[in-house]
Amino acid sequence: MSDALSQRVSLSPQVLFQALDGEAVLLDLDSEQYFGLDEVGTRIWQLLQDSANLDTAYQTLLTEYDISAAQLRSDLLNFVGNLNEAGLITVSDGDHPEKPDH
Repeated sequence: MSDALSQRVSLSPQVLFQALDGEAVLLDLDSEQYFGLDEVGTRIWQLLQDSANLDTAYQTLLTEYDISAAQLRSDLLNFVGNLNEAGLITVSDGDHPEKPDH
């Protein structure tokens, strides 16, 4: 099994992102649900847009925040898991994406 940080994340095209004073609001057009992100969640979302995999985002966050590597890894994987469960992203391990239930 590969390392969780090697997974790729794809943002759903059905999610609108709007940054507001360092925080953000996500609107899932499929479910018509809003999701609020704090400053750190907003930064992670932005990095996921541009990162080849979770490790790239992880390495950037490690330099930007005063947090232990273990805590960041746990927090990042939990956050990504929550986004995946909400159908806001898809996570793939190589060529096998996990599709959100919609």
